[in-house]
Amino acid sequence: MKAFSYLRPADGAEAVGLLRAHPGARVIAGGQTLLLALKERTAQPPVLVSLRGIPELSGIRTDGSELVVGATTTYAELSRAQLPGWQAGIAAVAGDLADRPVRTMGTLGGALCAAEPRYDALALVTGVGARLEVLAADGVRVLEPAEFFAPTGGTRLAAGDLLTAVRFPSTSTWDAVAFEKFRTRVFDAALASVCCAVRSDPDGTLAEVQLTVGAAVPVPVVAVTTGAALTGLQPAEVDVDAVARDVVTEVLSGRGNASAVQYARELVAALTRRALLRALPTPRS
Repeated sequence: MKAFSYLRPADGAEAVGLLRAHPGARVIAGGQTLLLALKERTAQPPVLVSLRGIPELSGIRTDGSELVVGATTTYAELSRAQLPGWQAGIAAVAGDLADRPVRTMGTLGGALCAAEPRYDALALVTGVGARLEVLAADGVRVLEPAEFFAPTGGTRLAAGDLLTAVRFPSTSTWDAVAFEKFRTRVFDAALASVCCAVRSDPDGTLAEVQLTVGAAVPVPVVAVTTGAALTGLQPAEVDVDAVARDVVTEVLSGRGNASAVQYARELVAALTRRALLRALPTPRS
């Protein structure tokens, strides 16, 4: 590990200023990704800007109808939150990743900025339609996941940009959210994941179904066509096996026929079926 300067700003604005003043600087919060890169010398920033101790960047609160989670909020904190409705699934995802040391130190914002495709946070925020709040020298902007993540992997953040919070939609946005994943060992990152979010009309008709695939692709992909085809159906009319096949075709077509790709296709199909069965309100055929 090479020597570096360690700076501790008092607030987000000062952190942005330090990032702009020190080209090549990196932010550090939980350090679960960055510290390993420093140790292995795959990252050698001259300056680390610590986000620990900045109150405005941590914690869980509401803002109007949105649930706002600070970027430096740890998975452990999030897993303990008593959240209403479908938002309880956010805490469940946070409590079911990696192991206790990672959940204790790792942060939601750190995972999103690392943008490792296999991290659950990427598929979750995309799958439920969360928005990402970014502070820069010219002010705050709020981005959709497709604006935040680059299509081939990584993020679109510019030097000096700072992710400050994740804004999850209101409890009325979805009736149910189911997140399914497959990992080789309990503490491993996912090989494939699927998030299914469902909203129904008062008569039970499906008003919106969003199916999002993560981990098996460079950036989470929403199966827009497949989800739209379910609108207007009664839950009992949904053929979960056919939907699973459609999601695989829409998201993974053209990615080759190698054994690894075929394995991913089978995983995504199985996870899609599980997520649908959990999220849809009544037993399906």
